[in-house]
Amino acid sequence: MRRGKDADGLQVITQDTGKNVGKVKDLILDRQGSRVLGILVDEAGWFKEAKVVAWPSFRAIGLDSVIIDNEANTKKASEIPEMSEVLERGNVLIGARVETTDGRDLGKIEDFFFDPDSGIVEGFELSGGRGRSFLPAPAGFQAGENVAFVDPSVVETIVDLKEALRGD
Repeated sequence: MRRGKDADGLQVITQDTGKNVGKVKDLILDRQGSRVLGILVDEAGWFKEAKVVAWPSFRAIGLDSVIIDNEANTKKASEIPEMSEVLERGNVLIGARVETTDGRDLGKIEDFFFDPDSGIVEGFELSGGRGRSFLPAPAGFQAGENVAFVDPSVVETIVDLKEALRGD
């Protein structure tokens, strides 16, 4: 299990030539917050489009770098519709509040944890009244613009963050 923020700033290197094609600016999650779609390598600017690398092109997300097959895997975001849509909408989970569908505030998303082999999101680090806690990725997670909604039953699955990381 890897922390999403731990990938920020990692070098992105091609396996075929060993070329450094940039640094990880951000991990891009799908709209449901259930899997990593890819990485943002270069942000959009006035006269340039954001550059991304889709998940299937990853060979490894290591402690010091991300290894991809080759430079051709670095694409304009518009070439990968699902990532382009997420970037255009500005769906950002970090900082969003998590509420149950019956109106209980569970805290704010500080980070997420994912499986570096599959890209599947395994859970979320929350901050709030209980301090730092871990919410295992619930089925039916609905990410909105400012709030993510979960079923009230997930309250029972929340554990202290330190306890969750001990089992890692």
